[in-house]
Amino acid sequence: MSGASDGTPVHAAWSLQGKAPGQVAYDVQAGSVEPRVAQKYFWAASTETPRADRTHGPEALPWVAFLGGTEAGRPVTGLVETTWSGGRDATGRISYSARLLLLDWQAVSGAGLTWSSLHTAALDAEWPAVDSGAGHPPHLVLDAASTMVVKLARYIEQDIGFEWAARCAALLLEGQHVAITLSPEHAGLNAVTRVAVLDGICALLPYGSRAWLSAATWAGHGADHELRLTFALRPRGSQCHAVLRGKPPQEPRSSQGRAYLAELLRLRQKKGIDALLPHLLSHRTPLTPHDAEQALQHLRDLDLKAVVLGGIDRGTSRLNDVARLLSLHPLESLTESEAATVVRHLARCTLPGGRSQAERAQARSLLLEHWFPGAGEALADELNSWAAESQTLHGVRAVLDLAAAAAPRDRQAHSLVLAGYLDGGAGATTPDGLQSRSALLHALQRDLDENAAAAAQAVLLRSPELALAWLDVNAERNTLDDRMVRELLGLPGRDSERKTPNWLRGVALIHREPLDGPTDGAIDALADVSPTAWRTGLELACHAGNPDALPWLKPELYDVAAGRNGTDTDRDFLLRAIDTLVPQRPSLTGAHAAWADLFQRPLLDSDMRRSRCLAADGKAPAEYAAVLRRELPQLGLLSWEQTALAAGLVGDRPEQVPYPVLWELIHPQGAADADTMRSLAGPVLDRIAELLKRTGDWITHGMPAQWEQHLRSRPDLQWLAHTAEIRRLVATRTAAPEELGDAVVRASPNSRYVRRVQEVVEYPSAVLEAITPWLHESAGSGDSLHRLAGHLNRAAPQRALGYLLYYSISQQRFGDVVRQRALDGHEQLKDSVEQAIKLLRQKPSRRPQTPPAPPPGRAPYNGTPSPLSSTYPDPDQDARPSWLPWRRGRGDDRV
Repeated sequence: MSGASDGTPVHAAWSLQGKAPGQVAYDVQAGSVEPRVAQKYFWAASTETPRADRTHGPEALPWVAFLGGTEAGRPVTGLVETTWSGGRDATGRISYSARLLLLDWQAVSGAGLTWSSLHTAALDAEWPAVDSGAGHPPHLVLDAASTMVVKLARYIEQDIGFEWAARCAALLLEGQHVAITLSPEHAGLNAVTRVAVLDGICALLPYGSRAWLSAATWAGHGADHELRLTFALRPRGSQCHAVLRGKPPQEPRSSQGRAYLAELLRLRQKKGIDALLPHLLSHRTPLTPHDAEQALQHLRDLDLKAVVLGGIDRGTSRLNDVARLLSLHPLESLTESEAATVVRHLARCTLPGGRSQAERAQARSLLLEHWFPGAGEALADELNSWAAESQTLHGVRAVLDLAAAAAPRDRQAHSLVLAGYLDGGAGATTPDGLQSRSALLHALQRDLDENAAAAAQAVLLRSPELALAWLDVNAERNTLDDRMVRELLGLPGRDSERKTPNWLRGVALIHREPLDGPTDGAIDALADVSPTAWRTGLELACHAGNPDALPWLKPELYDVAAGRNGTDTDRDFLLRAIDTLVPQRPSLTGAHAAWADLFQRPLLDSDMRRSRCLAADGKAPAEYAAVLRRELPQLGLLSWEQTALAAGLVGDRPEQVPYPVLWELIHPQGAADADTMRSLAGPVLDRIAELLKRTGDWITHGMPAQWEQHLRSRPDLQWLAHTAEIRRLVATRTAAPEELGDAVVRASPNSRYVRRVQEVVEYPSAVLEAITPWLHESAGSGDSLHRLAGHLNRAAPQRALGYLLYYSISQQRFGDVVRQRALDGHEQLKDSVEQAIKLLRQKPSRRPQTPPAPPPGRAPYNGTPSPLSSTYPDPDQDARPSWLPWRRGRGDDRV
């Protein structure tokens, strides 16, 4: 259609309307069209009665009208030409005639006839004579020439103006009626030129629009009519006004009209009118007035790729446009970039959110129907382009499921998309990228087929950061025994050629996988993968029960524990992991316990608690001490840190002090580093002394004799040794009160009693605790308590320690039972003493003394006894009783 072609014979039904001589009314005079049908077209083309006196005005005959219609269910095109007949009717008026050509749409569109070419063919047709006696032919044969597109394009551009014609076309498309008026200088425009104008406007619509369009070279404005595009004296009613070669018509009002006009102007600018017109003329399918969307779609087909791709970029693309593009241009025919854009767009359209269920199904169907080998890579790129917050498990899995559905056409699609996403460039190595990808792989790992699992493993080998993140997820969710995990961890052991990366050998080593050959540098390679690789190592070590991992990861664990690296969450994790690997329980091995305590020391205020849980085999303490001797000097502990370390090693209970560890640490036998920890002796002994004072007991079981001797010589601990002596005497249950009193005096160097309560300094709590069992047993029986108190007063008369003992009893330092028994015992003692005093105060009898009874086996004594010399004081000189002066009266404390 780019140039002229030979004439094409086209058959047309015909009809003539007019007046026979002497006839008053117009009617169908002849023709092959049924008169009723012909009359319909004649009536549609007639908008007013021609006037013979206006032969030179714009409304002068001939008039030409083009009408679309449907007859017998088939679309047709009608042409009506009205001319003067040259005769007069019965009233003497000049009459006119109208000729109708009715052509089948298929014939017209097949020949590519426009209104101009059809009009030209009609002018050249031989019409049968009405008054001929011969029969009328059923059809006229038109020798129609196809439209010369170049000529039509030039006419639109140069004579009527493209934008003017484009606006008229857009108004027609949205259902408006357009009236073209002529300026005075163009008033005499002939019918052929007017047809060319109409044809130029219609040429900017798809050819199929002619099936419903109607146009005329003239229409009267005095009555309503249905002609959509006409020349007229002026517009009528709501008709849109267009002045030929003058003011352009109004802008379209509807969105479709505006979109069509904008697309016409864009395509003319981009493609040129010489490409635009043939494209529009190529649309031969009949349209209806309601097919504006289809017309716009066909217009866009000229640059459909750009329209679709541009719409995708702007977020305005329609799935129908994409479907049309794929029907015209398979994905394989597009460039790699264009095809990827379409694939990624369709994949997004399948996801929930923003589109209806029907649209999502349409997008899925389109993508699967037009799948091509590059689609998998495009989907992987799409996933990797999503923001971190959009890479949800649900969304990514939906795209992977889409790739899996393409298996009938591409068996590798799912594996390709999975591997492409896991290995997704820079975004895959960010914390968020690693988290989303490792979580996805974990969710899929049990369902992957052999190909997908192999593809995923290949990515893991290339991306150690992702591999460790994935192992972390499996450790957290207790799935390290899954098949895919076991396959990766066991790979170094099956690799006889040792091609597996060194970091993976480090992973296998920590997990206690069987390995052949040297493992030098494997742990370092693992630790270098990422700042958190140590966490993965500890997770795997916990799963495998491998505490040897602690010294292997020494630099990283030291830094985290000391706060130089990591977060508080990392330190909490480290604390828990060490407790899992080396739990605090009896019979621990020395080296493992030492490493665990060293790493937890900064986290637990230097508590070296496992030093008190070692196996009692002699070997464990030596191992523990050896690790500390080797490691502690490297830490460069300050003095306060050494003090804290000593406290952590000794602990809080004197009966649990790990003397073998401490002695081996400070005084190792035959070790090359024997002097490295001598400075720890002072803080250790200070801590032990502190515990002994706090406990109030000389608990030294297992203490080296050298240390015990040193502690006994400390002034602040001498009393404690005497307290221990009290406990020993009490435990014998046979010690004399005087012997016990001597020990109490030695153990209470600062205690004293005075009558002012505020100045009383009571016995040390350890002394009170030590003599409590003795008081419970002896306070109410005999005079033991009285003897003890008296001896205390005599042994320390300035401090009245006997009275202090009674004061302590009265204050219930030993409990109410001891106090009550002491009262009862002293009441009995009082009665006995009072009776003795009473007897002693009796005057001698004046009657002769009765000689004492002789011992058994002796004769009676007959001599007079001589007075005894005595140093005892006169009873009347100091008759004070020896019980406490503040003792209440008998029975005062009884209930």
